Amino acid sequence: MIKNTVLASLLLISISGIAQVNENMLMERFNMNAFNPAYVGSEGREISFTTRSTWKGVADAPKINYLFYSGKTKNNISFGASVISNKVYIDTRTQYAIDASYQLEMGKGYKVFLGVKAGAGTKNTDLDALERITTIANPSIATKGNAMYPVFGFGALLKSEKFYLSASIPNVLNPEKFVDEDTFIGSEKPVTYLLAGTSINTGVFGSKMKPFISTKLIPDGENQTHIGGTLDFKDALEIGGGYKSTGYANVLLIVKTKLGLTAAYAYDFGMSKGSAAMTTSGSEIFLKFKF
Repeated sequence: MIKNTVLASLLLISISGIAQVNENMLMERFNMNAFNPAYVGSEGREISFTTRSTWKGVADAPKINYLFYSGKTKNNISFGASVISNKVYIDTRTQYAIDASYQLEMGKGYKVFLGVKAGAGTKNTDLDALERITTIANPSIATKGNAMYPVFGFGALLKSEKFYLSASIPNVLNPEKFVDEDTFIGSEKPVTYLLAGTSINTGVFGSKMKPFISTKLIPDGENQTHIGGTLDFKDALEIGGGYKSTGYANVLLIVKTKLGLTAAYAYDFGMSKGSAAMTTSGSEIFLKFKF
């Protein structure tokens, strides 16, 4: 009974529409393109993969997989592509997008990137996998499990060697406007993402402090803030952590090689006394190769 209750709660979360498909990654500084298309080209040509799991100990709990590619910058224009898959219980949402950004030189080492994101989102709910105790029709359960809707977003990124400021709306289109009501997409009003960070030389063993703060502004919902940072040792190793206003803290380790490969691992855990033990932890793995 407890398992079914938890899974039912997960399903309600997935269809409620309070968060878009590209939400809830811990290493936002490296996964900025998930919510800001202006990030394309800002770090050169690269490819990355992230996998994120939450609610440790619960079968079919939320899991996100994210694949991102950024191409070369030519004539100040860069193109990229991304695929984000967000699975919760029997519900899977996937976003396929092409991103483009234009680079402007601002002087004194500052650059501005202006980006747009265009693509499509799909939603698939395996209704046959839903455990039911009766075959009687239930008006609260959707009769269609599949849907597709357009995605269009935009963003801006101000960047220098030691500072960055990101602002974006990854999707200005409400999926509910493009699908049948019984597909259980839910209302998703445009969410605004803000992210800022800096790099400060400490003068000790070639290390740097890299604090950051991010905010997600959710219409008709509770806004979320993430504060944290890392300590960088000679651009080869970073350790750090952060805290989210949702009541979760996290720690992370990043290893960077001279061959262009970066690998990172983050672990988060609930700090709220009211959190159930089995839902208070998760993890994230990040891999990136810079050409």
